[in-house]
Amino acid sequence: MSALSAADAARLDEACATIAATPARLRTLRVVMDGGDVTAKDVMEALDLTRSAVGYHLTALTEAGMIHERRATHPRGRGPIIYWSADREAIHDLRDTLNKHLT
Repeated sequence: MSALSAADAARLDEACATIAATPARLRTLRVVMDGGDVTAKDVMEALDLTRSAVGYHLTALTEAGMIHERRATHPRGRGPIIYWSADREAIHDLRDTLNKHLT
């Protein structure tokens, strides 16, 4: 196997850090990917996780660049609400980076 360029090595390091995930984190990502704009409550109900656990996973996925948050006014006018959506390009880039180094 040939040596990695600095850019390829950096992308591989980043990809490995991103996938250092628990099954709950990957299931959280799947719910967001399948749901379009989802709320923490949507994820809690889909995975039977606590609000704290869901917040932890959504934060980690946001920091990893796999999902984005959008703040809005709650539809019933009861304060703010956050919607999360998947960054499909970032997810596909991650998949491609891993595939490049695994095949």
